[in-house]
Amino acid sequence: MPISLEILITRLQSDVPARSGVPDSGQYEQAVRDAVGDFNQRAPMQKVAVLSVVSGAAAYSLPADFVRVISLQSLTEPGSVIVSGSGLIPTSAAFRERYTIAGLTITFYPTPTYTLARELWYAAGHVLDIDDAYPNMTPDVASSVILKAQAIALMLQANKAAQEAWSYQIGDERVSKEKLAAELRAQAQAAEARYLQKAASGGAGASTIGLRADYRPDEYGSFG
Repeated sequence: MPISLEILITRLQSDVPARSGVPDSGQYEQAVRDAVGDFNQRAPMQKVAVLSVVSGAAAYSLPADFVRVISLQSLTEPGSVIVSGSGLIPTSAAFRERYTIAGLTITFYPTPTYTLARELWYAAGHVLDIDDAYPNMTPDVASSVILKAQAIALMLQANKAAQEAWSYQIGDERVSKEKLAAELRAQAQAAEARYLQKAASGGAGASTIGLRADYRPDEYGSFG
């Protein structure tokens, strides 16, 4: 069952109840979104797509869950030729293809003069679907994400407490909020440490980058 953004927010609200209005509803949601984004960078999944390269077109859209390139199918075969759908295209020994990535667009230089489907293996992150759920997120990954979200929420509370630090004493009784900020920061750091440990071990459910799986052609995603 997909894990929704709402479920993660509700869980975070339970784990880190608001103090003096912090986090507010928007901050809870942003904490979860930021936690997912951080996890995507540290422990991404591995996926494969097919870039349908067309002669005369340099720029192509990447998958919505794209994080970074793992590998792109080589353009030339031994002998400096391109094996395209229209036959063999000879190239010079000095030919070098390059590409740049801006956002979710890959651009080839020089502009392709061939038409060819090329495998792109890439690190993939968890992105929301039309139902505001993360379809590929497992419960283990969600637990890792929540740890990061807790650290973010607790740090928000620590910053708020630091702004409101005060103390007073009546007779032998002393009331102080001066240590609250430090205590909240310590909790945030502990949650962050647990999160980093889980993410470093592969995210408890993330695919290991570099291992190649076999897919049928009908299992590929095609992006033009």
